[in-house]
Amino acid sequence: MRAALLLLLLVTLISIKTGAGGKNKKADCKYRFPSWGECDPNSSLRTRTGTLKRALYNADCQQTISVFKPCHGKNKTKPKGRKNKGKRN
Repeated sequence: MRAALLLLLLVTLISIKTGAGGKNKKADCKYRFPSWGECDPNSSLRTRTGTLKRALYNADCQQTISVFKPCHGKNKTKPKGRKNKGKRN
């Protein structure tokens, strides 16, 4: 189930980026997205829904689309190290 959701996410993202024929370098449909939602514990995915901002070249665009990404187990922290990475005197 989880692998199927990730595969669906990958296919959706590829189709959005390449456009209908895969020939255009710019996407024909532009969407406005809010921040990512909370992590769903059942699917281990975050989701957000984008609303259509504009359609280029008379493209056939959906009014809203949903995208997903995997949740991270823990928040990543910056590695602790020396503050001054320059040359020592």
